[in-house]
Amino acid sequence: MKHNVDIPMTVIGGRGPHGLALHLLMQERGLNDYALVDPATHWLPLYGPQGPMQATGFLRSPRELDFSLGQPQREMRAFVDEDGSRPLANVYSLKEATCDRFNESTSEAQRAPRAAFWRYANCVAKRSGADQKVIHSRVTKLEPYQGGWQVQLSGASRFSTRVVLLASGLMPQLYLPQSWQVWWQHLPEERSHHAFRFDYRQDLKGSKVAVLGSSNISAWETAIKLAEAGARVTLLSRRYGPIERQLPFAPHWLESDFMAQFMALSWDKRKRFLKKPPIPNSSLPGMVARAETLGVRFVHHAHVQYASELWDGVQLQYKTPRGMQTELFDHLVAATGALPQARTLPYLTEAACRVKAPIIVGGVGRKRPILDDVGRWKNLPPLYPLGAHALMRAGHAANTLASATVYLPLTLPHILEDAGIVKDALVITA
Repeated sequence: MKHNVDIPMTVIGGRGPHGLALHLLMQERGLNDYALVDPATHWLPLYGPQGPMQATGFLRSPRELDFSLGQPQREMRAFVDEDGSRPLANVYSLKEATCDRFNESTSEAQRAPRAAFWRYANCVAKRSGADQKVIHSRVTKLEPYQGGWQVQLSGASRFSTRVVLLASGLMPQLYLPQSWQVWWQHLPEERSHHAFRFDYRQDLKGSKVAVLGSSNISAWETAIKLAEAGARVTLLSRRYGPIERQLPFAPHWLESDFMAQFMALSWDKRKRFLKKPPIPNSSLPGMVARAETLGVRFVHHAHVQYASELWDGVQLQYKTPRGMQTELFDHLVAATGALPQARTLPYLTEAACRVKAPIIVGGVGRKRPILDDVGRWKNLPPLYPLGAHALMRAGHAANTLASATVYLPLTLPHILEDAGIVKDALVITA
């Protein structure tokens, strides 16, 4: 028998894509027993005006990854912006992305402008009344409680819940190569930055900036954004050049039928499926030419060795086929991506360590939670990791917006059952 709780279901990170998608799914079913906990002042803060994706001008998401969830009036293509335009009307489709040379042929006109997508999502949230379900606070602690969870909020308030949906995203765990961590931690904070946390509004005119890494998320776009701000940018890449992939895997990973089939596989088969897929070695159209026009300097096959504070800057040492090089820069910006480490989330660390909540040690799923057959994190009360945390269950599309609009509907029946709010009359199919 289920115990009495204050709120049956709680989404942490509730103003992100998963919180909004859950709200829409619950609204359509006439269910109201849930809360979205997030201190953000607007929806999808990752993509907002002051969010960490400032260097990203366009998203790499097909039009099917919107918040329509079967409702035509909520499609990207139906969105009318503040100026009366339809900036998302021509976003490419999954079918178009099946072309072998799609990475090389797609244009900016076919991609979703980040800022326009953010306005679209906030428009959907406003019209659906999603704000009424938001608890404007930060979770400070999660404690197992009578088969569910006690949620502690900033300000000392707390409530109990049966099910937690973990939608914390990637931001708490910004990735740096292990070999860098020895010296990176000793650099002054005003000189060393991660691309996701850099303040692009500061005065950079004339500054000498090194962008380090080959991250798919931000390397080219970070270099271009800095150059547009007047910086003299050097882009150091371990490869011939950073790869800005339009789709880093086959489009069928984004289809609900394929995702459902993948979820039904055994643990061992899912692991084999997730071995690194072949990635087209092509950058997005115009990216290289635009960077060259802005004066971005490229150093290919550059392996960063060490950096130290020197005078009013940072001395960087890196190795190339021509030998060891040493240069002085005003700023270092790491475009090295993010690696989710759910067990290190401040509010979850104690509970996860107490019961030894298992994670994957190596391979493509490293640092991700080990999930059971319905998507719960093993050894814990009902807690459903979403987004990139669900990689080993949802597949490669978990690292995209698809995990909100494709994976979440497939997992919802189990979530509702655990929350005790599913009714016999509600038959939810994938």
